[in-house]
Amino acid sequence: MKENYKAFVDRMIQRYEGGYGWDRADPGGPTNFGITCFDLAEHRHQKMSSMSAWAPLVRAMPLQEAEDIYATKYATACRFDDLNSGPDCTVLDFGVNSGSSRAIKYAQMVVGTPRDGVLGPVTLAAINAMDANKFVDDLCDFRLGFLRALGTWSTFGKGWSSRVADLRGYCHRVAGASASSAKAFHEEDDPA
Repeated sequence: MKENYKAFVDRMIQRYEGGYGWDRADPGGPTNFGITCFDLAEHRHQKMSSMSAWAPLVRAMPLQEAEDIYATKYATACRFDDLNSGPDCTVLDFGVNSGSSRAIKYAQMVVGTPRDGVLGPVTLAAINAMDANKFVDDLCDFRLGFLRALGTWSTFGKGWSSRVADLRGYCHRVAGASASSAKAFHEEDDPA
């Protein structure tokens, strides 16, 4: 839902993604505001030559460029503006964390549509026809199952579990709120 976008992206960056970091155990490499070197190179229509070469570029990336990548790459792929409140944030966050195509395939598993990784009209209608809170719960459960199967779970599992639990609560609140009140969620109002 379009009205949820800015508040959620701001929250996602502040709460989950933060600023620059490069954990060598993370196959995504250097990130800033949740944007990887791969995302940045693609956005700039360049080839990602090496993580070491792109680390300073990622570190210097302005927040506005990260927000542009969220809008053009992730929000567009998951059709954020067209999804109901709650499912919109759930699919976007999964996409940012693990890839849009993967997030969409898992959303398609939840609603029983063909798993092609493209959020087309059939999948969109199925998601929007489903109870928003049930969709949020089911997608979060599938996401945790996917994450637990990764070889990096022992390193990042605690953080991922916290992120998904926090996201689940937020999405339930947004799904139960009107679009105008969803925009008003702020960290100080958020008990999670």
